[in-house]
Formats: sequence, structure tokens, C-alpha cells
Amino acid sequence: MAAELRAPTDKELAEFVYVKTLAQDARDKSINVLGRLAKSPTDEPQNAILLFQRTPFDEGEILDISTRFHTWKPIEFNDIYYRYTGQTYDIERYPAFKATLIWPATDAHIAKYSLQARRLFNETPEIYQSVVKPYIDALPLSKIQWVYNILEKKAEADTIILEVEGEEKGFILTPDMKWDGITMDALYLTVIVHRRDIKSLRDLNASHLPLLKEIRRKVLELIPQKYPAVGADEVRLFVHYQPTYYHFHVHVVHLRHDTIPGGIVVGRAHLLDDIIGNIETFDPNYYQKATLTYFLGENDALFGRLSEAGARVSP
Repeated sequence: MAAELRAPTDKELAEFVYVKTLAQDARDKSINVLGRLAKSPTDEPQNAILLFQRTPFDEGEILDISTRFHTWKPIEFNDIYYRYTGQTYDIERYPAFKATLIWPATDAHIAKYSLQARRLFNETPEIYQSVVKPYIDALPLSKIQWVYNILEKKAEADTIILEVEGEEKGFILTPDMKWDGITMDALYLTVIVHRRDIKSLRDLNASHLPLLKEIRRKVLELIPQKYPAVGADEVRLFVHYQPTYYHFHVHVVHLRHDTIPGGIVVGRAHLLDDIIGNIETFDPNYYQKATLTYFLGENDALFGRLSEAGARVSP
């Protein structure tokens, strides 16, 4: 008669002997572990694989945030953004979470970080000039004061990984706030240029090729030197359009990390190599002449303006 199937008890699982980590995935906070586990004290241990994945936050835990998350360690702050790591009351040895506090938060912040439907838009050069550019030009500089704080070394100066001096080709490279600074598969850095006249992808033309190429060369040279576990061919350099903020910046992200907030997806991200190639190969003013297709959330300030302009994708 076949033995009755049953799940190992927690006492039996306590006998699991770790052999090695097979894989980790920063995207869904999972890890695959190889070990040895016996079916009974008299049996020989056999290979066993445990697939761990962190579960989503329970809303009750968040409601009880003052007691559940009881150890907060401030990492840095810049303007209205405050960053922390912390522990839950039942995990004492390892940080259980990282958090960013936005305070005081505006209605725009609330809309941005709320769940919302998305729609695709076709932005022609004409729609950019009549709808998008006036919107960008009207934005107060206070919205990107935190960027200027970094460039002027009023905040996060100790986190700067690389700085290239000069107005025309100068930039800084710094860890992105979404990276924990430890997990190499989740490597996420940001290039912020010194010059303030490039607000988005739409402003780029042939005159900016020296800057774009300098960013590419310097970053790809630095990555394997600074982070030996990461090769230059294991990171993607890309630009968002529409961007989260209108001061030109380039995202530098490990290939394994492909579900970051903001997206490395069609309809948002443009590879730096492709941007350089389009300007060099097709037209020095490619991004002033191209129709760009992208998605926006319905809470985005441009959503209604573009909808009224007839930019929504349709048959």
C-alpha cells in the first residue's frame, strides 16, 4: 500500500538543511533555495527546493503602523522626501521594509500615487507644441527643487557615485531612491545632467550627442568597477517619456530588475542607445519631428488636456 501523502510539519521543516541559493528575483521579492530534507528521522535526506516569496502588505498592518513598524532608521532627506529603512516587531535582525515619506503631500502627489486606469496617447509634434510644452513651461521650479538640491550638493551629496564637471557635458550619477543599495539584481542608479535647458526627450537634438555619449561611456565604464558583480552589458540606460519630473535624467537599471515603479516598458521607456541612433541616423531633430506614443494614468495632469486635443489612441 502506498504511503499516505502529507505535508511536512513545521518541526520537520526545521530540519531543512540549506545547500545553496538557486535564484533571487528583486521584482517579486522571491528566492529559490536548494536544501536537503528527510521524510522521517530514519530516512536519508533528499534534495528539496523551497520557493519563498514575500506576501503583499496586509492592510491591517498598515493601519497599525505605529506598533507594527516600530523601528525606523532615517537614511536621508531632500526637500519634502524622507527615506527610511525599518523593521517589523517580529523581525529584529534584518530590515523588513524601506520607505519614503512625502511630507507635506500635495493633491498632485495623492493623485500620482493612487491606483488609476491608463490610456495610450499619440503625441504629434503639433500636439506637443500646443498642449504639452505650455504645460511643462508653466510648471513651477519648486516642483524640482529637490533635483537642484542634489546638483548643488545641498542634499544627498554623500551618495554621489560619479560627477562629470562642466555645463555642456556634466552630470552626476547617484543611487535612485527605489534601490536599497545592497541587492545587485535590483541595481538602480540615476544620471542627472547639470544643464537645465533640457526638460525632456523632446528637447534632444544633434547638439546634445556629446552629452548623451559621455553619459553612456562614463556610466558603462564605471559600473563593473564600482559593482564587480554587474557587467556593463547587464544594465540598461533609458529615458522616460513622459518623465516623472522635467529635468533631463537617465535611468540605469539592472536587466533583472524589470518591474520597477514607473516602468521599463513600451510606451514609457526609450533606450539611450536608440535615442543616440535615431538622432545620428535618421534626423538631427528626430525628437522634434516624431510622433511619440505613450500611456498616462487618468490622474495625470496631462490626461485631460491630451484627451481634449484628440490624442487618445483610436481605430
